[in-house]
Amino acid sequence: MDLRNQDRINVRCRTRGSVLIIVMWVALGLVSVTLYFAHSMYFEFKAAENDYEGYQAQQAIDGALRYATYLLANLEEPGTLPEIDTYVAERGLIGEATYWYIGRGQESNFAINPVFSLVDEGSKLNLNLATQEMLEYLPNMTPDFAAAIVDWRDEDEEVSENGAEADVYARMNPSRQIKNALFDTVDELMLVYGADPLLVYGEDANYNGILDPNENDGDASPPSDNANGTLDFGLIEYVTVYGKVPEEDEEQQDQGDQVGGDQNNQNGNADSDSDEESLKVNVNTASETVLSVLPGMDASKAQQLVSYRNTQGLLGADTEWVNEALDEGDLTEAQEYFTGVSYQYTIDVAAVGKNGRGFRRTQFVVDTTGEEPVVIFRKDLDRQGWALGQNLREELKQYMQQ
Repeated sequence: MDLRNQDRINVRCRTRGSVLIIVMWVALGLVSVTLYFAHSMYFEFKAAENDYEGYQAQQAIDGALRYATYLLANLEEPGTLPEIDTYVAERGLIGEATYWYIGRGQESNFAINPVFSLVDEGSKLNLNLATQEMLEYLPNMTPDFAAAIVDWRDEDEEVSENGAEADVYARMNPSRQIKNALFDTVDELMLVYGADPLLVYGEDANYNGILDPNENDGDASPPSDNANGTLDFGLIEYVTVYGKVPEEDEEQQDQGDQVGGDQNNQNGNADSDSDEESLKVNVNTASETVLSVLPGMDASKAQQLVSYRNTQGLLGADTEWVNEALDEGDLTEAQEYFTGVSYQYTIDVAAVGKNGRGFRRTQFVVDTTGEEPVVIFRKDLDRQGWALGQNLREELKQYMQQ
């Protein structure tokens, strides 16, 4: 073969090889670009899907709020918390979304599954009406912080014993002004001198009443906790800024009491001639902790009341069972603080979309003293994280994989 022909053949082969390599690189580039955009579009699709399910969850929250206000507006006995078996408190379906009412059960430091129900604000201690002594009896409360709470809400500049007024707040870094007015929200406690997140909120970072994994791992993840396997509640578990009982219901309650019927006027807490709001706690729904801080009560009496209450059937607005649970002498001082009715309720709604994604959570407080229930407080709790318990999360994961 002629050497020149061989050279031409070699050049032609090398050219074809180069073209093949270039084509392969171009093809590889095109495939890479295609995969990149496909990957991006996949994430865009998933993001859009999550966004859509978030909108579904938000619509479910709005629907669950309307459902709850309808229930409260049509109670057979106004002022009483609806019985749990009369409404859908968990896994309620609204369209393709599902909602839950996150409630509060009997006090338990070991609960792993949330309680689902509406929450009675009348079962808590009113921050604006409780005395300093009552506040001091709350778990983990210090005399200094209890006094600072009283100074924060009163209108004067007189410093309570161990308390804090304007000069103390002025020396803080950064400085702030003392309110010298009633609390508008429980979260306002964090502005009071001496406030600490662990004292106010406890280990229950997402406020669902159970011990979640991140609340039992020490300092590995927020919040800071002691990793002892039990849930330490904060003050917000026991206090409220709501809980007002209409005057006519207080009078009816006083007339129906069999013990201490004339006690109210003797100590000035519920003087019928006074325009001041009096402290009332719904004895039908209050926890042992809240009952124990009332005058004349202690942990033993509170436990006795709650244990006896649990043996009763439908209570409604009736408080006569209290006279059977404790001796007459044990009720003389505490009776005036008891009521069987409440008109402010927390509706804490969590919801997910069609495929268990798009978690949303909003907390409402509804006042039912008027002709129609009115939302008087709203707080978005999405950022507090998952609040439906680990077991339900695993169920939803398995459902999504099917």
